[in-house]
Amino acid sequence: MDYSTRNVFECGSATIVNYLPEIGLEAAIEEIITGLHARPKRIASKYFYDKKGSELFENITVLDEYYPSRTEKSILRVLPLGAITDCSEVDIVELGSGDHSKITLFLEKIPAKQMQGVRYFPVDISRPALEASIKELICMFPGLAVQGIVADYIHQMHIVSGERKKLYCFLGSTIGNLDREEAVQFVRDVSETMNSGDSFLIGFDRVKDVQILENAYNDAQGLTAQFNKNILNVINGLIKSDFDTEDFEHRAFYNEDKRRIEMYLEAKKTLHVKSPFSKKDIVIKKEETIHTENSHKFEEKDIQLIGEHAELAVNRIFPDENQWFSLVNYRKI
Repeated sequence: MDYSTRNVFECGSATIVNYLPEIGLEAAIEEIITGLHARPKRIASKYFYDKKGSELFENITVLDEYYPSRTEKSILRVLPLGAITDCSEVDIVELGSGDHSKITLFLEKIPAKQMQGVRYFPVDISRPALEASIKELICMFPGLAVQGIVADYIHQMHIVSGERKKLYCFLGSTIGNLDREEAVQFVRDVSETMNSGDSFLIGFDRVKDVQILENAYNDAQGLTAQFNKNILNVINGLIKSDFDTEDFEHRAFYNEDKRRIEMYLEAKKTLHVKSPFSKKDIVIKKEETIHTENSHKFEEKDIQLIGEHAELAVNRIFPDENQWFSLVNYRKI
């Protein structure tokens, strides 16, 4: 995460524009400190993704237990491009782009003669992740125009503008990390930047067997536990605190009433964490938890309602053969 005042970076033949300074480091620090003094305590999941966090998550996506990535990719491989958008003269805006493995499956479908009219805008809160992805993409697709955007896209949708035809992509079931009301508002915010005929492709993880869900977030190798704990290292860098990841246990379980996986860090002992940005110690009692992530699971009625609230029509739903995951193509009315 780069909250410095510098806002344009060269990345091979591409550029990266940094919009995080608009929010400012002070706002991020205030959000974190407020969450750590709250009851219950919380840290926003967007702070998972520093360089190490991004690398850990990439490793998680190839685990046997973690079905979402491979299932979504299986859908992308057979996705009929023409059913999503006409790729002549289109801006593809990928929100929370992370690594390029999924968008590559989409870009490979674009005929070479149309590629020169395509512009790709990967948007992510982690500049290191963007840089790594862009450098590889411009080698794979030398005719592709790329401009990276570092931003908290949940709160900075004004960064995307222009009258060209747009295809938004929000892959990886990331929409599940938002509360139900937040998800509706976010899709509405995106819809307000869209023109009639523009498309929005969203990945939705579906409701399924509880054991499958809980195994995906409690892998045998403990990578998800490392990923969860690493958020404390990110926080240490931002608020200059002295969290020790060894003082916490990873906890993840499925809440059937709310249809979501909930992820926490549980303190092994009572802790007094210090930060120069907090007037008093951050006190965490033994067995008290810090909430780090939700991952909501969706039914078809949820998908329809989200579109209706945002004035988007459900154009097509593309499920996998097990109905574990769906890519949904919304169209601006």
